[in-house]
Order: sequence, then C-alpha cells, then structure tokens
Amino acid sequence: MDLSVIIVSYNVRYFLELCLVSVRKAAKHIDCEVFVVDNNSTDDSCSMVRRQFPEVNLITNTDNRGFATANNQAIKLATGRYILLLNPDTILEEDIFGKCIGFMIENPDAGAIGVRMINGNGKFLRESKRALPTPGTAFFKMSGLSYFFPRSVVISRYHLGNLDSMKTTQADIISGAFMFLLHEAVIKTGLLDETFFMYGEDIDYSYRLLKAGFKNYYFPEARIIHFKGESTKKGKVSVSLNFHKAMSIFVRKHINNGKSRVLNIPVQLSIFVMAGLSILKQVLVLLFQPLKDILFPKSGKTVVVSDPEGFQRIIKLLEPTGKSTKIVGRVSINPEAHNEKVLGNIKQIRDVLVTHNIREVIFASGQLNASQIIDSMHLISGQNVSARLASENEKFIIGSGFVKYNSDCS
Repeated sequence: MDLSVIIVSYNVRYFLELCLVSVRKAAKHIDCEVFVVDNNSTDDSCSMVRRQFPEVNLITNTDNRGFATANNQAIKLATGRYILLLNPDTILEEDIFGKCIGFMIENPDAGAIGVRMINGNGKFLRESKRALPTPGTAFFKMSGLSYFFPRSVVISRYHLGNLDSMKTTQADIISGAFMFLLHEAVIKTGLLDETFFMYGEDIDYSYRLLKAGFKNYYFPEARIIHFKGESTKKGKVSVSLNFHKAMSIFVRKHINNGKSRVLNIPVQLSIFVMAGLSILKQVLVLLFQPLKDILFPKSGKTVVVSDPEGFQRIIKLLEPTGKSTKIVGRVSINPEAHNEKVLGNIKQIRDVLVTHNIREVIFASGQLNASQIIDSMHLISGQNVSARLASENEKFIIGSGFVKYNSDCS
C-alpha cells in the first residue's frame, strides 16, 4: 500500500464530499486507502460517505473526540508506506499524491512535508510554512507584531516570512491541514499527543519528528485549497480559547519543561493577552456586523465559470437564496472562447472581475480540474473577491463560511 489518507470530520458534510471527490481523483494511479473518522456529526456526513464513497473506511465515534484522538484511531489501522493527515475542508490537485511521494523518495531524510495552501479567496496561507514557536518567536506572533513586519527575519520568523513562498525549504512546523508523513517516521515518533483536543497538535508532532531525527519540508510545487475552520466556525470564542490553550500546553511541554520559567513568562503572558483580545474582537464583530452590512452593503455581483448547462443549474440553485446576489454572466471554461454570449474566458477572469466590479466567482468543479481552479484563484487573489465551488452535479456550492445546497441533494 502506497498511501493511507486520514480525514477527521465533524459536521462538514458538503466540504467533506468535495474533499473526497478530490482525494479519489488524486488517488487514481496510487495504491491508496482512505479513512474518514467522524466525530459524531449530525449533518448526514456518515450516510453520504457510505452512499457515495463505498471505498472509504468509515469510523464513527459516538462523541467528539477531538483531532488528535480521532487521527490516532485511523493511524493504528493504516498500512500505507506514507500517511496523509488531511482536513475535510480542503481540495487537492489531481497530481498531488504522486508529487509528494516522489519528493519523499528523493529526500529520504524527510519525516513530513507540507504544501502550498491558499484560502477561499485565493490568498496564500502563511501557516503553510512555520518555524518552531520559541519564546521570542511565539511572542512576536502572539503579540501581533509580526503582522506589521511580514518579511522580517526575526519578527516574522514564525511564518518564515523572509523565505520565498514559491521555493521548497525546510520548515520546522507542518500544518495539520495537509501533513504528509513517512509511516516509518510515525512508528518512531509515536501517535499524536491526545492532550491537544483541537489546535497545536500539528506543532507538537512536527517538533517531535525533528527530535526523532527527521526533517520537515515545505513543498510548494504541490497545492491545495484550504477553506479553513469549517468544523469549528460555529463556536468562535471556544475555538479561540482552545487555540491559546494549545499554545500554552506546547510551551509547558517543550519550551518550559520544568526549566527557564522566567524566560517563558512573556510567552505565557502574551498567550493570555491575545486570547482576551481575540475574544473581544469576535464579540465586537458579532455586535457591529449588522450595522456594517447596512452602512457598507456589498455589491453582490457574481460570475459563474462553467459551461452553458452548468450555468443554468447554478442559477436555479441560487434563485431561492433571498440574497441580493446578481449573476452578471458566465465565464467560459474554454480558454479560446471569444463570443458575445460570455463575459470572457477563464484566462481573462481577472479582467472580467475588474471590468464588472465582481465580488464573487463560482467555479463549476465538475468541469474544471483543481489545478485550473487554483490557478484562477491565484489570479484573483488580492481583488477582494470570494471564490465558491459548485459540486460536480451543481447541487451545492461551498466557500469560506458559505454553504448553499439543494434541499433534494443526496
């Protein structure tokens, strides 16, 4: 067995479906097994997996056991030479498994590799490559100073901001959203630390791999879309507390370790301060978001990247939303298309957005491969545009913090 893919899922039925579609495509020429560990979802996730992905090994829990524990359940059963820990709110390029396996073969010292991740707006996610959160590094990150000096070798060291995001490099920390592991390294390092319920376990495990004698790499030739936080978005305050609690656990476990308590006081203090500020920010957003929407309404203009038939199905799906969504027109998936029935072709998408003041793009995922979608999202990054993905049958649409589905979707 070449690869064991492990996905921990909690109430993200539609994201999980598109994720599994992308995994199936990526595994087409790979000897691969897939595990989905469901943490007691109530949104029909398990029925969907059984019905549409019979090849998947489904593990159903009767309670939410957290990320680390659920991953460990599947790791114990994995038989692949490599193990991929994958978030359900991700979309993979079709050749990603082959690229990652090839990289691991060429770099036998690698324990884990991470890939280039972009969010639902096409923006590069800085957590794709990170350094160990030493006291100084963690302080600059948690205090927010690194935000103002994104390229600084010292202040922005946590995200390795001084390094080119398009070049392969060693990185201390690999994201748990896509952590491609050598099984032999997992055996030597051990299972994930179940003290971490949510967040921080990837930092902990990456560091343990380094201590076990392996190297971790950031490999940007492989790319994914990571919508981020879909399993946790409904409890933002508790999520913030869990994140900062995880950082505190890591500091006590690896940095403090019963020593240098005075040295770690600034780190622990910044953790508590930033936790409080993060919660305050979320409360203020909840209070003032309705007023912001009234004073600064979004244009709501949308374009659809699809063929004519898919375009009509997406229009029908969006009709009952009750939103002020205005579909301006269609962008052809054919890069050579030049006619009056479309706004432009996929290669012209950036110009289309600027010309028509577009704020939302819907890609028909069944008619485009993931590489085409990622390339297009890269073109529109920085344009304040949200990208959505319609399912292969145009029965539902997902995006960062967004799900729209047909009530008959099965």
